[in-house]
Amino acid sequence: MDVFVTQAEFLDVNCYAVRADGTDECVFVDAGFDCAPGLERLVAEEQLAPQAVFLTHGHPDHILGLTTVLARWDVPVHLGTPDHYRLEKPAETLSPQFAPLLEPLVRDWKAPAVAGLEDGQTLEIAGLSITAVAAPGHTEGSTLLRVRADGEEVIFTGDVVFAGAMGRVDLPGGDAEAMAATLRAFTTLPDVPIYPGHGPRSRVGHELATNPFL
Repeated sequence: MDVFVTQAEFLDVNCYAVRADGTDECVFVDAGFDCAPGLERLVAEEQLAPQAVFLTHGHPDHILGLTTVLARWDVPVHLGTPDHYRLEKPAETLSPQFAPLLEPLVRDWKAPAVAGLEDGQTLEIAGLSITAVAAPGHTEGSTLLRVRADGEEVIFTGDVVFAGAMGRVDLPGGDAEAMAATLRAFTTLPDVPIYPGHGPRSRVGHELATNPFL
């Protein structure tokens, strides 16, 4: 399995392209604002054929690139069902201090059609087996994406777990109690690479040993 990454302009969101060995088909994970040029470079360099977009959660910094991504690639979008409301008025789903930053980014925003992701649901796309694991706390619909191919597994953690940190729970829809339960569940995952929504990659085992929130 190959995992390619590009950073979106707004808040340095990691946007990923993932493919199984032996295929050009891929899926994208997260769509930060103005991520399309970086994804286009990856697609061209690696000769990829995008098949779907998976969103780890519905915060604006992870979804506002959908407009340009879907204009370039007409593919389905998947998002944890509890976060679907966030696509209607994305600027209103963060705290007031973010509103001035978001205003110029949402002027041409139109909510795209998205398919729901439910806890435990598995989709087979582009030679990948993608299982959604509900991970509320940062947002109601935050989702870990367990991606498997040819005996290999990686996990996309969004803003639930970072290298050495965890996602904040003080924004609208955040829930410290739910996050605590999510982090307890995280400790039961296999020791595989994790790819967070911001910052460097890590591994489950490394985070269990070093992350103060775990």
